[in-house]
Amino acid sequence: MRRPWLRAATALFAIAWGGNHFTPLLHLYEARFGYAAVTVDLFLGTYVAGLVPGLLLGGALSDRRGRAPLVRAGVLLGALASVVLALGSAAPAVMCAGRLLAGASVGIAMSVGTSWVKELSAHRFDPRLGEAERTTAGARRPALALTLGFGIGAGVAGSLAQWAPLPSVLPYAFHLAVSAAALGLLARVPETAESTPGGPAASLWDDLRVPLAGHARFVRVVLPAAPWIFATAGIG
Repeated sequence: MRRPWLRAATALFAIAWGGNHFTPLLHLYEARFGYAAVTVDLFLGTYVAGLVPGLLLGGALSDRRGRAPLVRAGVLLGALASVVLALGSAAPAVMCAGRLLAGASVGIAMSVGTSWVKELSAHRFDPRLGEAERTTAGARRPALALTLGFGIGAGVAGSLAQWAPLPSVLPYAFHLAVSAAALGLLARVPETAESTPGGPAASLWDDLRVPLAGHARFVRVVLPAAPWIFATAGIG
């Protein structure tokens, strides 16, 4: 199979598309459905809340079940989020649910998808890649796929909302088509992680433990600063 990493990267592209195509539609929801600015901000906040379980659970589950099933689940979650958002435009609770699903999908892409693309950039999966390129390709490829998805998804969604009919539906339908194409490309991508369904005495909770989480520097510096750094970038 040629360039399996590229097939896996299309999944990251599709998931990132679904994570950010909502952003240029914010004013549409304010103008067409009468949402207050604070309600629209709540939609953004639930997306961040969805990121957390995707980031925390995705990596641990993929170590046990494999990268491919988790990334496929991420694409499906993103597609489901688009269906929910397209059908629930007038219901704030439904919109929050859709954004929560979208956040979980992107969390899986960031935690599992990036690892999968990096592992698919190893010599046995991509022997044509030179040694000098290999040192950076594992980080560069998934980052580029995510960045393109975030940017192009927002651009297309905003353009469709501005000039196409059904502005609160068509952007999501477009994402569903992108997701379907990505799922088709994933069908022949090899697995890179060995599944360990009943591993030695370790439980999923053990996998989630971070031994250094109680370190003084983490508690006093990283933990208080991290939310503000994330919020600054998000608001920007």
